[in-house]
Amino acid sequence: MSKITINQDLCSRCNSCVEVCPAEIFVSNKEDIPTVLDAVADKFCISCGHCVAICPKNAIDHKNFQEGRVTPIKQELIPSSDQTREMLRSIRSIREFKDRPVDKELIEEIIDVARFAPSSTNLQTTEYIVVQNREILNKIVDLTYSYLAKMSKLLHNRLISSLIRVVLPKNAEELISYGLKFDRYLKAQERGKDKILYNAPVLIIFHANKRTPFAEANANLALHNAYVYCWSLGLGSFYTGFVVQASHQNSEIQRLVSVPSPNKIYGALAIGYPRVRYNKWVERKSPKIEWI
Repeated sequence: MSKITINQDLCSRCNSCVEVCPAEIFVSNKEDIPTVLDAVADKFCISCGHCVAICPKNAIDHKNFQEGRVTPIKQELIPSSDQTREMLRSIRSIREFKDRPVDKELIEEIIDVARFAPSSTNLQTTEYIVVQNREILNKIVDLTYSYLAKMSKLLHNRLISSLIRVVLPKNAEELISYGLKFDRYLKAQERGKDKILYNAPVLIIFHANKRTPFAEANANLALHNAYVYCWSLGLGSFYTGFVVQASHQNSEIQRLVSVPSPNKIYGALAIGYPRVRYNKWVERKSPKIEWI
């Protein structure tokens, strides 16, 4: 049976499916209904859903999008460009959290929105781990601090810093300066402060099979969806880059949260209810643009 069929009685012959299909599975027959290239569909269809989403008459039957898998867009709920721009300008990374748990239903909602991020050839490679256990969160913090301590020691080593200046002359001073920044984090650790997760009650880990092309890009696109949606829910979040980098150097973090082999952590988002609210947005650097 064909993967994709077109109902001849419903088809309006608008040829929208022909126009939008990235795999060129549909062929225009001018005044007649489009033809589906079954051999191409079986081999190259990425199940993006463009064809069923654009068909005005619901004439396309796709095996991967049966009843209940296609939902009309509620146009009245889509924010205007002004609303979207103001929201995106207002979002800030939050590192001050209330001592309050985040409901499981909200976390599931966040991940549900994250999964709609674009992904290379629609592979949807990103997987998720939600960490709420305070003991495990504290272990992640400790392991990340250990990573910063090792990096600080390396960057303070004269031989290593000299080598960096030779190999990466343009970025050398900036890289070496991280040694001093890491020292400040480690002093905070001595004072009992969490400068890694900032006592966030939730950490969502974004991971994927490292052998999959563009797995890292896919994961970070999903993370950004989650980041923006958190703000709309009244939650605060921030990207925990040190945790991600530490997990690449210390496999203990991956084992601690049960990341399966051959998967790799590509992103991590700390989430909680913010203790502070910002009522102003501030300027960023002007974009560097080259028009060609």
